[in-house]
Amino acid sequence: MGSDDITPFDPGDPATAAAVAGLLNGEMGDGLYRPEWLLEDADSWSAGVWVTGSPAPDGAAVARVLAPADADYYRAFGRPALDLFAGRVGSFEAFAVAPARRRHGLGGRLVAVAMDWMRERGCTAAVTLSWRSGRSDSSLGLFRRLGMTEGPTVQRFYYEESVRNGWTCPVCGGPCTCGATLFTLALTR
Repeated sequence: MGSDDITPFDPGDPATAAAVAGLLNGEMGDGLYRPEWLLEDADSWSAGVWVTGSPAPDGAAVARVLAPADADYYRAFGRPALDLFAGRVGSFEAFAVAPARRRHGLGGRLVAVAMDWMRERGCTAAVTLSWRSGRSDSSLGLFRRLGMTEGPTVQRFYYEESVRNGWTCPVCGGPCTCGATLFTLALTR
């Protein structure tokens, strides 16, 4: 794998799983991802994990096909989120790019690979949240540039989840008091 190739994560590679978990947790919140979860996701039809960079990953993404019961997670965003669940919905759950590799199109390429994967699984819409950490490198600008529909922002969206699941925010610490903005995209061919 070349340094810019984006490939599906190998479910039999625990060393890379640990490195990918480290990248995701370092950028998004300590405790959000465990290597064993990434290995399970990579081996599942309903989840996808992609990685770029060699020998150490400098970009990673996680997406999944949501079940109707997952709509409750998005309830705070109201109809713009809940109406998506009339069809099959894909979630662009997470992505991280190492600081030295940012602003070179890698994040957009990770999103594109995940969206294509969702289309292959019959998803008619994608949902994602932009973490409103206040950092200049947040996903907000990328999602706007990609033409996603911006929905409502919910303040302190991650607070209860961070308390319940014990993860800490790399910006505000734990529990997380950051907000989240809903983004959606119709997945047409």
